[in-house]
Amino acid sequence: MFGFLKHLFIPHEKNNHRAKLLHNTSIFLILVLITFSSLFIYVVKTARPDILGISYSISEAELLALVNQKRQENGLAPLELNSALSDASRRKAADMLAKNYWAHFAPDGLTSPWEFIRAAGYSYVHAGENLAKGFTDSASTVNAWMDSQSHRDNILSGKYKDVGFAIVPGTLQGEETVLIVEMFGSQQTPALAAVAPAETVAIQEEKIPQVNVALETIEGEKKISESEPKNEPKQEENKVVVNPKIDVGLTTRAISTVGLSFFAFAFMMDFVIIERKKIPRIVGHNIDHIMLIVAFLLFLILQRVGVII
Repeated sequence: MFGFLKHLFIPHEKNNHRAKLLHNTSIFLILVLITFSSLFIYVVKTARPDILGISYSISEAELLALVNQKRQENGLAPLELNSALSDASRRKAADMLAKNYWAHFAPDGLTSPWEFIRAAGYSYVHAGENLAKGFTDSASTVNAWMDSQSHRDNILSGKYKDVGFAIVPGTLQGEETVLIVEMFGSQQTPALAAVAPAETVAIQEEKIPQVNVALETIEGEKKISESEPKNEPKQEENKVVVNPKIDVGLTTRAISTVGLSFFAFAFMMDFVIIERKKIPRIVGHNIDHIMLIVAFLLFLILQRVGVII
């Protein structure tokens, strides 16, 4: 066993003073293996997501508790879960999946988040939206929002009284993911409705980018009738739990990290031994390879799976 590992990782006479792992034939075979493995994973993941897929555990109750915890830590009153805002959030998520876009505004440039809020029957004075996708748990989602100033401003805004969530799995832009939509609002009162212009909005038509912003409007329209309930209890919790037998995300990252670590070790041993023994040869610069592999390893370790806008 030791002889095999030595032949694989350490340069010596029997492997022509070049670790077998770093020979061109070995690298070619590894690339072929990676290609076929990727194809196999894609086929199995598509056909049997219950066996091979991404693990998710995100719930509306967890998101609400975490958001309110952040608000209370900053001396703000907790938000109330509002069924109309949750309905608006589901409408927005469904629209993004149906039209295959990832932005606050639809591709037509006209359909705004506020259209879904009004369509759900929520007459707002103030409203806001946070979006996230690709996160696998509630805590990482809220932490990502809190790390972004615009999203944090929405969560910690004293203007909002209500909040709604949608957690919707689906395929967006060719990627299987889970969309998380968070909509904030405070409703009109008869006094405010009497003095506020019907369609005045803070964003107006002013050059608001469609990415990297959490948006807000004020002075909404459409008064809710007094007989319409403002906070209907949800019949069942909005929750996504997916537990495949093998989490392809974690498995792929683990295999990639181990594989790159092996290559980094082989290059380091090659560099140290060849330099120590002063063996002349014409090859690439091992130090460059080591730095590149270390950079890839850091990327794998530090990368954030989810995305927010």
